[in-house]
Amino acid sequence: FTSTRDSHYCQISWQIPVDHREGQEPFMIQAHQDLFKPLKMSLMMLPGISSTIMKTVRTISTAWQLTGKVHTSSPCDSKTNTPEIKPMKKKPKKKPVKTQPPPALCSILVCGEHKTIQKELGHDLLIDVLAGFILSKDIQVSKVALMSNISVYRKNLDLIIRRRDLPQDLDPEIKVGRFSPKDDRIIKENWSYLLKQTKRESHLEENEAIEQIFVSSEKDQGLKKNILGYFLSQGLPTSRLATEVFNRAKILLCAKKGDFTPDEDKIIADFVKREGRKWSMLSEQLRRVNVDSVKRRYEMLGLDYKCGPYTAKEDEILLREVFIANKNILTNGSILSDDWKRIGEKLRRNPWNVRKHWSGCLEPTLLRHHAGTLHMDVRKVLIDHLLEHQMNYAQDVNWKELVKLPKFAGSTTRYLQRKFDSMRTNTGKMYPELSEEQLTTEAIQRWYNISKRNSTKKKEEYHEELVAFYLANIYPVVRDK
Repeated sequence: FTSTRDSHYCQISWQIPVDHREGQEPFMIQAHQDLFKPLKMSLMMLPGISSTIMKTVRTISTAWQLTGKVHTSSPCDSKTNTPEIKPMKKKPKKKPVKTQPPPALCSILVCGEHKTIQKELGHDLLIDVLAGFILSKDIQVSKVALMSNISVYRKNLDLIIRRRDLPQDLDPEIKVGRFSPKDDRIIKENWSYLLKQTKRESHLEENEAIEQIFVSSEKDQGLKKNILGYFLSQGLPTSRLATEVFNRAKILLCAKKGDFTPDEDKIIADFVKREGRKWSMLSEQLRRVNVDSVKRRYEMLGLDYKCGPYTAKEDEILLREVFIANKNILTNGSILSDDWKRIGEKLRRNPWNVRKHWSGCLEPTLLRHHAGTLHMDVRKVLIDHLLEHQMNYAQDVNWKELVKLPKFAGSTTRYLQRKFDSMRTNTGKMYPELSEEQLTTEAIQRWYNISKRNSTKKKEEYHEELVAFYLANIYPVVRDK
């Protein structure tokens, strides 16, 4: 009896008798470690072994992994393949979620301006009633936000507040922008609660209240709006300026989304005829967040643009024209609006749609070809990366930094954002019961794992034809220049 040991593995060798009857195949037994018995008992388990034959000696080696199985086999059959015992793979440890401590709080009346406003409030304007209710409750607010009681006026819905619009010495603890679905839910719930608690007239509908507070209010009501902003901030996980929260509530409650209606088309046509191309004023009247979308809608009215998928011939024309406009477009990434308009007219397509097709399809195809990642499924890589770094929503991602990582070589920020948005939309369709807040990266991964994979053959053929045309007709000219 001999044995060798180390900290992970034990090799035991002994001499045991083995009976192999004629006409029978050699035997092999596998047993769990907890069934391992003394040698004599183990041999008694084998059929056909007698005490006389037990004196026949053959050498057999049995490998016993301390945490695995006991494997005993007969050397009579040298062709028997013993399955290799592999150590269990350790699951990668998830990085601990970094949670910020809750912001320090103080009374809203710590601000002397609020005490002055409280004494001067009337009872006629709805904003006075709401502000008076909030101040009477003496709510607790973020101390660092209250110390920076800034008021920024935004008339149009498309003009969001950015950090560059704020003082340079703004406390870094104050978060600006990147509202998550959870943040939006909290703000909307706080608004509904505030309106319910201060409703003076039963006939006052929510739409009327929204109109009075967020649309018709004046610029000089900034501090009163901030008081509302502090109330709407209740429950947010980070410190935010009251003026930004108020502006966010305005976007959430007032902005229209989706396709333009026939009524809106008429308003657009009549407004431009009467007032001219004042897109900001028109978008405010329509309550549309994106001024450019209103401008594009006007340009499409009365024009017979082609719609639908682009043909191979159209892609070739588009590639040629884009590189004529800027031979270095793959490195500096832009051409003038007039160039897009010219290309759109040549293709008889909306210039904005042409630009979108370039940035969402053609440009990423060429860049990923040069990076050698053209046929890689970037969706899985993106999901795994976001999960690893606890990024649940698009707002959690710094897309400009993300595309710099080697794993996303050849991708653009717009390309990755569209991939994420597309997967999130498909997840919502598969799980309609999920709210916006519940459509996290984890939910997207669940959709990705069980969704059917359509054949990518046609797509790969399309990419190969596009790249072949580019290499034969455009790349040599660009490279020589």
